[in-house]
Amino acid sequence: MIEDAALSHRRPLQLLAALALIASVALPSTADAVEFRLDGMYRLRANMFDSLSLERGEERDEGRRSFIDQRLRLVPHLRINSGVHVFADFDVLDALTFGANPAGADPAVLVAVGQQQADGTLFNEPVPLTGGSLPGEDYQDSLFVRRAWVEVYTPYVDIKVGRMASHWGLGILANDGSCDTCDYGDIVDRIMVSTSLIDPVRISFAIDTRAEGFINRDDDTHSLLLQGGLLHEVYKIGGYVRFTRQPSNKFNLLHGDLWGSAKLGPVKVDLEMLINWGAAETTDIGVEDLKILSGGGALEATLSVSPWEAGLSLGVATGDKDPTDNAWHTLRFDRDYDVGLLMFEHPLPQFQIGDAANVADGPLGNVDATSAVSHEGVSNAFFIRPRFHFDLLDNLRAGINFVTAWPVVPAGLGHTDEDPRNFYGAELGGDVQFVLHNAFEMRAAAALFFPGNVYGETRAVTFGGELRALVRF
Repeated sequence: MIEDAALSHRRPLQLLAALALIASVALPSTADAVEFRLDGMYRLRANMFDSLSLERGEERDEGRRSFIDQRLRLVPHLRINSGVHVFADFDVLDALTFGANPAGADPAVLVAVGQQQADGTLFNEPVPLTGGSLPGEDYQDSLFVRRAWVEVYTPYVDIKVGRMASHWGLGILANDGSCDTCDYGDIVDRIMVSTSLIDPVRISFAIDTRAEGFINRDDDTHSLLLQGGLLHEVYKIGGYVRFTRQPSNKFNLLHGDLWGSAKLGPVKVDLEMLINWGAAETTDIGVEDLKILSGGGALEATLSVSPWEAGLSLGVATGDKDPTDNAWHTLRFDRDYDVGLLMFEHPLPQFQIGDAANVADGPLGNVDATSAVSHEGVSNAFFIRPRFHFDLLDNLRAGINFVTAWPVVPAGLGHTDEDPRNFYGAELGGDVQFVLHNAFEMRAAAALFFPGNVYGETRAVTFGGELRALVRF
């Protein structure tokens, strides 16, 4: 079994190497020399939150959480010739806190933020990453391959094969996690064919393997993807349709997404709308005869007139009147679509359990988020986020932002006439950003979250702060 597992992990790399070799021989090319390029970024963040329990002085109050984490992302690009390119994506010390030891600590300590999988998003997750390299162990190494894929360009179609990022539109459904504040990034094992014979119309078709299962059983999960549209430099409009199926439990899910973008002078507007529709006879979590119907969307508008910039974001995601039944109507935006520093960015409230000094619990192992009302990613909510920035100097910018949200279905949060629970609260934040040579950035951000009645009596004002240094190369 160990040998089989090792072979299965080597097969993607063998496939990529074979495809690159075949394409380099079969396709016409000039006498180009093989070229190598290395892109990437290094991010260092110092974080402080007080308190994500939304209450202070209680026995289970988590108190002040402060830590420093880092990420070095390396994206090598091997240009074999003008028609064949090989890419990879390596993460080094991904979201590991200062003081963490990826080679000798307990597995619970080593789970990087970038590899965690959130509960409740069973059918829209990227391919899980595993760092297990020894029998019976599942620790995360300090260096691992996150993505690896080949791109082949021909006069008629372009082909991509391998483990790659998945992104569409604003990123509320498929998000590659490439933003400066992102922690996750959707990853798929994919074969994609694209064409743009009628410029600027581009159409892509892909087959994704989302879960392999046993190779001799009908328990795999695959997706068929069709995306494309009019992708002009000034305006874009397109559609994204993904059908996911797992035959073993007769699970079928259809994602439909429309996205439009336009930039007219100083104004830029993006709009994305999506719907999920599906069903399953059985599930891994014990729900029988599951029905899924949910939807939502987001609007982002920005007006830039130097040295001023004003923006407005709106979004809505459906919710459930009864989250415990077999009809699911809750939509959760991708976790890398960030709205605030606290709101829909951390599970709220969360409490301390166990012994905080117990190393075996890990840095987050003594945190209980089972009572959380809101989670990572916008869900069962309508939010509004106005923002304003001003360039103090050519490389120095300051801004303020405000986020407020209401539940779409208060009944799913224990709504009664006596206890309405119809307001998530408001977050007031500010930030200062310094950029040097378009390669080095320092940013300080802080926010106060004023919880609404959705959280019941647990409603202490919460502070969050972040200092971030970023180097791009």
